[in-house]
Amino acid sequence: MKTLFITHRFPHPPNRGDSIRSFHFLERFAEMGSVHLATLYEQEPAEDSHRVLNELCAGVLAFPWGKRRRWIRAGVSLLCGKTMTEGLFGDRKLKAALRHLVSTEKFDRIVVFCSSMVQYLDMLRGTVNEQTPVVTDLVDVDSQKWFDYAARARGWKKCVFQMEGERLRKLEIGIGKCCAGILAVTPEETALYRSFAAGKIPEEVWIRDIPNGVDTQYFNAEAPELADVAEIPERLVFVGALDYRANADGVEWFVKNVLPEVRKRFPACEFDVVGSRPGPGLKQLAETTPGMNLIGTVPDVRPYLKRAAAAVIPLQVARGLQNKVLEACSMSRPVIASEGAAEGIHCRTSEDLLVCGTPENWIGKLSELFENAELRSRLSENGRRMVETSYGWSVQLEKLETFLCEVSDCERNSSGSENELS
Repeated sequence: MKTLFITHRFPHPPNRGDSIRSFHFLERFAEMGSVHLATLYEQEPAEDSHRVLNELCAGVLAFPWGKRRRWIRAGVSLLCGKTMTEGLFGDRKLKAALRHLVSTEKFDRIVVFCSSMVQYLDMLRGTVNEQTPVVTDLVDVDSQKWFDYAARARGWKKCVFQMEGERLRKLEIGIGKCCAGILAVTPEETALYRSFAAGKIPEEVWIRDIPNGVDTQYFNAEAPELADVAEIPERLVFVGALDYRANADGVEWFVKNVLPEVRKRFPACEFDVVGSRPGPGLKQLAETTPGMNLIGTVPDVRPYLKRAAAAVIPLQVARGLQNKVLEACSMSRPVIASEGAAEGIHCRTSEDLLVCGTPENWIGKLSELFENAELRSRLSENGRRMVETSYGWSVQLEKLETFLCEVSDCERNSSGSENELS
């Protein structure tokens, strides 16, 4: 089977939520047959990343999105009645290269990663066989994220975020009209999609959730290369891409509303913030906040996870399934997460991880965790057991392959029906 995989971000290295998922999907497509990748990147990928993808793929189309140009495109897209998201990830060179590719190669299926890349299906009309099944992995329902941002914003930002949410919602409904199958990362996300798309998309569209997984062999506190890393009492850690708004906002919220009071009770407490491309706001916050250590980009996050007494995931806006929760649990770290960050993870609250809402709740739970060694041990063991049982990648990728085969079989059996790409 020959697959065309269209992603919004270069899937290697798999060091952030979207690239972790897309890279594992890419590996499975290669195992199922051959795969061509069409993708974008912000910075020129390392030689090793190019090598890995060239070995996996029969062909790779990769183009820079151009940081300054993409925001101009986003503004133009918004003014033209479309979403900012489409402008951010729309690229003429990639569209032209894709048009040429599909005119010379015949694909058995097309898989689109994220709603931002569905725009590339428009120019495939009339070139791709109408019966070629198209599957879109929404991952998260992005429109809801923008509605959540709007609820927390003020002034012109509130208006822009609300508009983006409304336009993305319309785009997401349109995806159901042009695709044979739709994926999301949790049952909650698929239920949300069905709630607003029901009656507006064909009943025969396949909709299914396939969670993310975690590499439990790699994210293992007992790994030999981590033998010399010792836990530091009362050390907290957050790991996540810091150029992602929800992560940066969550860290800022925690540092302003929780960390100062925790340090009053536990003066030795320090908070390591690990992740790529922190913005000026976080850098300034770290300079003026005692106990906040802005680590930035590191080649391996595991030592920072292992040395922490607990991992905190204080996201105030969160969609889907947070890999950072799974990875911290896999490293046998006690995890304290916001309600949004924990949603979508099938766990036992207070047994596998702790869930907090208000600043007072966070302060109380962290105090209890620091003072109760038995609680820390129980959370560490249960969290590790949870990911081993429910979140291994092999299980999720089997679900993916089964889903794609079911969609393909259904399309072949209904070859007389029309499936427009619009």
